[in-house]
Amino acid sequence: MSGQSSTQTTDRLESFMRLLYMVLFYIVYKVLDIVILLVAVVQLVTCFFSGAPNAQLQQFGGSLSSYVQQIVSFLTYDNAHKPYPFSEWPQSSVKRK
Repeated sequence: MSGQSSTQTTDRLESFMRLLYMVLFYIVYKVLDIVILLVAVVQLVTCFFSGAPNAQLQQFGGSLSSYVQQIVSFLTYDNAHKPYPFSEWPQSSVKRK
């Protein structure tokens, strides 16, 4: 009986920790809304004046979109793997010219 009780306690603790991580990553997700908007505006201005997007911002935008996807996967229980800073920052899928 005590083995079952300790398993339930461990499961509850893991669920509580997951909840804390979910709240943390949801806050990060909401902050990233502002970052994405800033990157989009800077890219628009750069394109307007130079005729081409900034390659470094393209790379950053690509890795940022991968990071947001990792957060959403974690929040929706699609993946139990915690995103950055608990794992490496994702690489961009954007190919440099």
